[in-house]
Amino acid sequence: MVKVKKFFISAFIVFNFLIMARVHLPLDVKFFSTLYAPVDTYTRFFSTFQDWMMFAPNPSRTNYELSAEIEFTDGSRDSWSFPKASELSIVGKYFYGERYRKFISEGVRKHENNFMWKDTARFALRMIGETHYNKIPSKVHLYRHWEDVPLLSDGMRTHGTRPDKLSKFRFFTHEVM
Repeated sequence: MVKVKKFFISAFIVFNFLIMARVHLPLDVKFFSTLYAPVDTYTRFFSTFQDWMMFAPNPSRTNYELSAEIEFTDGSRDSWSFPKASELSIVGKYFYGERYRKFISEGVRKHENNFMWKDTARFALRMIGETHYNKIPSKVHLYRHWEDVPLLSDGMRTHGTRPDKLSKFRFFTHEVM
């Protein structure tokens, strides 16, 4: 029994070391992608995957948002947007603000992650259903919204200000039974 415990403790330590080492390796090299496939699957599942998207030398130049529009059987419509970090309380920012940002910008917006779209639509339906429990939904449309971050040479924008209009694209429609 002692040997079994030692084995699992050692495996746990090695696996966590592999997770820490993975963030320092290039994501687009096939050798590392193949070697680290189990680790990447684990970290993506638990939303602990970390890449260098926000840091030098090439930080993301785009801000992303996600919204859902729900059509009801009576012809009315309503929309719901995923929370934005700037709109959350300090407690909300701490507990789930970064997870929402990561979920949207690195997850659900990408076409290769289309397996997430149906569940995302259902989640939005549950959120809007909290206030529209007396209406029957027929469709949920998911929209991506984005803006390109202006270059520093174009001048600074006051902190917390947003552009007047974001680009918008409907990328998924879920038919509710």
